[in-house]
Amino acid sequence: MLKLSQLDNISQLPDLALCPLDSWDLISVTGEDRITFLQGQLTCDFTSLKPGQQTLAAQCNPQGKVWSIFRVIVLEDRILLTQPSSVTAKQLPELQKYAAFSKVEISKETEYKAFGLVGRKSAQFIAEEVDTAATHDQSRLLESGTVIIKQPYPSLRYLAVMKNETAEELLEDLKNRAEIFDDSLWNALNIASGIGFIEPQTSGLFIPQMLNLQALDGISFSKGCYIGQETVARAKYRGANKRAQFILTGRADQAPKAGDTVQLLLDNNWKRIGTVVSGCQYGDGHIEVLAVLPKDSSENDVYQIKEIEGSTLYYAPLPYQVEQD
Repeated sequence: MLKLSQLDNISQLPDLALCPLDSWDLISVTGEDRITFLQGQLTCDFTSLKPGQQTLAAQCNPQGKVWSIFRVIVLEDRILLTQPSSVTAKQLPELQKYAAFSKVEISKETEYKAFGLVGRKSAQFIAEEVDTAATHDQSRLLESGTVIIKQPYPSLRYLAVMKNETAEELLEDLKNRAEIFDDSLWNALNIASGIGFIEPQTSGLFIPQMLNLQALDGISFSKGCYIGQETVARAKYRGANKRAQFILTGRADQAPKAGDTVQLLLDNNWKRIGTVVSGCQYGDGHIEVLAVLPKDSSENDVYQIKEIEGSTLYYAPLPYQVEQD
């Protein structure tokens, strides 16, 4: 299985690459109360979502700090939440404890599998082997129960969620037609997309707006109450949030880790300024980082990762606008 370190940059992506996403979990929420239950737990508006649709969302603690960020996928009989496996042990009990008085069941999904398809021929493969129409929509639910979700910039890629038997057949075919990467590639593409997912080291540190969820359609400000909603609303309407998520790029001898400290060069001294959400390193030694920093951070600033001696990073533009909380 190939790793991100075998690519010098994204332009070296093969025409078709498979990412099994072995380090990600699918959390399943079933039961007749699943929509109303999750409406009171996560930041997105579930009443506006139909089967086959998807969105980003956060689960917060009562203080409005994010336990985890999910990609939410709505199926006919369940709602799936995707997140890094590392945070599940911390996040899942926090969701389950609120379910005692609702007709819902929450557990790790066992009937579906998720994987990523990357590269300029990924759409062609899906059109030929899955469904032609699935390449045209942002997300589409097929009769087989498969959901195909087109992912955002920087390169053509899809998140596929399939029932196990369907996935196994397709994966067997892909092994002969695609380059197979571990999910370090998927992580790098999430970073380049400006989408930060939570690891245990950063769980409970940030409000959703610090992770730019308002710019990624991951927060509804009109849906009503949910856990942590008061803090999220106050950050928007009173301007209480002074931090945001940025992309930094530079060089280092290793990949930064979630929770590492970002320092700013100020008057020839290094000042602690922020926290790494996610980091990756390509084969040529350059690194890319998602970090939460002050909102007024300048594109002229110079940064380093405190834990990595000799690292130097600079501002890189996000692929979307962060205009409001």
